[in-house]
Amino acid sequence: MAAKTRRPAGRTVGHQYLIRATPESTFDALTNPKVLVRWLADRAELTPRRGGTYLLGWTNGPTHTGKVLEFEPGRRVALAWSWPGVSLRGTVFRLSVEPKEGGTLFTIEHSGFPKLAKWTELYAGAEWGWTYFAMNLKSVLETGHDLRSTLDG
Repeated sequence: MAAKTRRPAGRTVGHQYLIRATPESTFDALTNPKVLVRWLADRAELTPRRGGTYLLGWTNGPTHTGKVLEFEPGRRVALAWSWPGVSLRGTVFRLSVEPKEGGTLFTIEHSGFPKLAKWTELYAGAEWGWTYFAMNLKSVLETGHDLRSTLDG
């Protein structure tokens, strides 16, 4: 079993979704760059191992790069997350899947947002953004339909 990193202190975005797809196809969508661009980013790279690297980029938005903190094949991936030009460091973005009757329980956890007013907007943006993208993942896996707008940045 892969080592699990400790959750950073502070606020945490946490959501769970039932996706009517197999755990294998759901995990593939979280870790395979060819599938990541179907529901999340415009550019994606991910080395699927602990200590590997990732890149997620949006044409009219940021490019996030960092280290893979956890990688348990078919189960969980955690990324060291930061924002270009933002001094907040140390948040952890963790995605996991587990079999559930009717499909897969998909869990998002983005932790480490300081409980300070200056980080409230970034935390709220992560709350909104991960909800938006999780619903798009659900749509892509269940129906094949990408809900993203061409106006998204």
